[in-house]
Amino acid sequence: MKTILVIVLIFIGGIQSFGQGIEFFKGDYNAALEKAKQEGKMLFVDFYADWCGPCKRLAKDVFTLEAVGNYFNEKFVSIQIDAENPANRQVVKQNKVRSYPTLAFFDADGKLRSRLEGALDGAALIKSAKVVTGEEMSFEEIYTKFKSSKNDLVLMQQLLLGAPAYVSTLENMEQAKWIARIEKFFKDYIDLKMGPELINVDDYRIINTFHHTDKPGDKLMEFMNKNMEAYLKLGEGPAYFVMEYNNKIMENMARAGKEEYKKYLERIDGDMKLTYSVVPQKTMSARQRFTYLYDAEYLLFYKKDGEGYVTSMDAYFKELGEDARAVDYGMAAQQVYTATGGKVPESVILKTKEWTVKALQYTDISLMDKINFLAMLGDTNKVLKEYDEAKKCYNQAFMESMQMEQEMTKAMIQMRIKQKLAALDLIK
Repeated sequence: MKTILVIVLIFIGGIQSFGQGIEFFKGDYNAALEKAKQEGKMLFVDFYADWCGPCKRLAKDVFTLEAVGNYFNEKFVSIQIDAENPANRQVVKQNKVRSYPTLAFFDADGKLRSRLEGALDGAALIKSAKVVTGEEMSFEEIYTKFKSSKNDLVLMQQLLLGAPAYVSTLENMEQAKWIARIEKFFKDYIDLKMGPELINVDDYRIINTFHHTDKPGDKLMEFMNKNMEAYLKLGEGPAYFVMEYNNKIMENMARAGKEEYKKYLERIDGDMKLTYSVVPQKTMSARQRFTYLYDAEYLLFYKKDGEGYVTSMDAYFKELGEDARAVDYGMAAQQVYTATGGKVPESVILKTKEWTVKALQYTDISLMDKINFLAMLGDTNKVLKEYDEAKKCYNQAFMESMQMEQEMTKAMIQMRIKQKLAALDLIK
């Protein structure tokens, strides 16, 4: 599910700081590093990209905080670097920036001290900075202390919270070694702490980072579901996390033809009712919604019954009414190709075309979804031997891709569209 991570902040002309927050240096990386050396400070770098929504929130809601500004302006020279500006290519490559935002701390000699990937709140950002300045224990110091007290839950929690930032600074075998070690820390930590004390913001962050499973009967996921009333006090995130787990189990079983998926549907208005209460239920219940979806996947992936799938999904869309979104129609069409490669009766192909056209009529559709749906509509027209229409769709997808600012992703998408056009020309 994961492509390049998106975590950035922008305004016209680039990211700006305002209010009482961080005062960002105006200049390039080398000039900022020289200034840090002259002032006896360390260097803080925010690597961003102009298209990254989470970075916008970071710039607007975190960098502008007075407490953040006070600490960073005293301890660091700070600079924001557009990671996709060709002028910054060398420093981006040198520091292996692969996701946005990447927040990096350097000493005055340019040595990387810490790197964080993703947005943080103000308190977490200051805490990370204090580790770099030595005001709080570093990951290595915590680990040294932990080795003489291996069942200390406080130290284990600190290690797990700091692990992603620490591991991101390592390479190759050293990184692989630490990943394996941290996976064991996590398992031991959960086994030792399983109970009411596990229900807090920091431990949920740890669980969300390290625990991903679709195996039925997972002890931790069942614990979270059983204690969902307490978890919901932390926000809706834990409910969606547990819901994704149950949904994945149903998807796997339905696609494999195991009718046991229906037992997990029953849980939606049974022991998982509170977990699924966060799902919007204006036109139908959560149980009805997911029954439609997984019954349809059972028909399509296991029974290879494209017409039955269409009937089920049409009923689903009728129930959804005005609550149906572009992604609902687009995903319904895409599933047909995922499951069958388009080898279904023409009536089913025509229905996928209808759904894709509907998806493209929404005005709030994201650029990436629009490109994907246009390419998919081109594929559908190609299967229907409507070659001129297919070419129009591919060309429109290519034109839409010109708006993308992430150069690597844009290049990959455009190459794929060109391949589709070339294959179409061979047929024509």
